[in-house]
Amino acid sequence: MKTWMPSSLGRAATGQWGFFALVTALTAAAMVISMRESDLSSAAAISHLIAVSVRFSVPWLYLAFSASAIAVLWPGPASRWLLQHRRIIGLCYAAGMAWQLLFILWLVLAHREWYLEMQYSPYALAEEIPGYILLGAMTLTSFARGRRLLSPAHWRTLHTVGIYFLWGESWSTYWFEIYDLNDVQWTDTVYYWLGLLAWLLRLAAWSRQRERKQPHGITITTLA
Repeated sequence: MKTWMPSSLGRAATGQWGFFALVTALTAAAMVISMRESDLSSAAAISHLIAVSVRFSVPWLYLAFSASAIAVLWPGPASRWLLQHRRIIGLCYAAGMAWQLLFILWLVLAHREWYLEMQYSPYALAEEIPGYILLGAMTLTSFARGRRLLSPAHWRTLHTVGIYFLWGESWSTYWFEIYDLNDVQWTDTVYYWLGLLAWLLRLAAWSRQRERKQPHGITITTLA
């Protein structure tokens, strides 16, 4: 069936979904390899897979969070490409977090006693449950049909609140790992500083736009 969409828009959409397919395929391959190398009957191994899945997901969140700031600070083809693809980048994060949810449910259902003894935390649940609710709503409303469920103002509020909450949830997790625990992995330190850098980029972009005295502030990066 022929489409009315101009060929340039069609190629752009195809390219975006091709990028998404590539990222999700590579993530899936990495997770399958990690699973093959793990003792899946062990609760500790499943817990480790939760951490691995997050490591593949969080960089996409940081990119989505800082995309509009990068476009303000360093305008050009690269930052424009990043800004145009921020929805797909956000969806790459959502797809990666689906692996985390899978392993969390696996751990809770298959090793409930171990989970309650070793990992259960009401404070963590207070962050994780709203985070998954927001991520699910943001993912749904990143598509045209889902977006029509909300008014433009409500859609923007959802994605603004959601992207800041998800960034804060991820970054604070690494802050806690570094400052409150003894077993600190090098990835914890790297992701802590990358998350802080993402925030500083937004702060610098906001300051840049204030200096220019533009009538509108920085465009909030969303998953759409």
